[in-house]
Amino acid sequence: MEPTRLLSSVTAKAPRRYSAIARRSALAAAFAVAAITAACSSDSSTGPSNTPVTGAYPMATARGLTVPHTFTDAAGKKLTIEGGGLTLNANGTFELRYKGKLNALVFDLTDEGTYSAAGSTMTFTPDDGEPSYTGRRSGKSIMIDGFKIAGVKWDLGFGGK
Repeated sequence: MEPTRLLSSVTAKAPRRYSAIARRSALAAAFAVAAITAACSSDSSTGPSNTPVTGAYPMATARGLTVPHTFTDAAGKKLTIEGGGLTLNANGTFELRYKGKLNALVFDLTDEGTYSAAGSTMTFTPDDGEPSYTGRRSGKSIMIDGFKIAGVKWDLGFGGK
C-alpha cells in the first residue's frame, strides 16, 4: 500500500473513533444531568409529604361560596352554613366544627377523628364510625370534598390564600 493511501485510511478512521467516544461521553453527561435534575426536583402537584399541616383553619367557603351563606332546596327548605373551623393537631387528630341553621333548627356540631396527609391529599377518618372523606391542601388552604351536613355532601374550604 502506498504511504499516502495508508495515511488517508488511518485519518479517515480516526474521526469516527473519536466522534463515537464524544457521542458516548455526551450521552453519559446528559443522563447524569437528567438523573441529578430528577433527584433534586419535586412534583409541585403533590408537594413533599412531610410538610407540616397542623394549625387552625377558619371555614371560608361552602360549595365555593363565601360563608355565611343560605342554600334553598327545591322543596323550599333552607340551610344556612354560618361558619366553622378545622383544627389539625400534631398527633394526627382533627376537629371540624360547623354551625348553621336548617329551617328553624340551629346546630353547632363537631366532627372529630384522625387524619393523614400524603403530598397534597388528606384523608379524614371520623371517630364515630362514619365513612372517611378526603381533602386536599393548596398553600394555606384545605378543601374538604363531600362532607355531609344534614344528609347532603358539601365541599368545604378552610383557611386563606
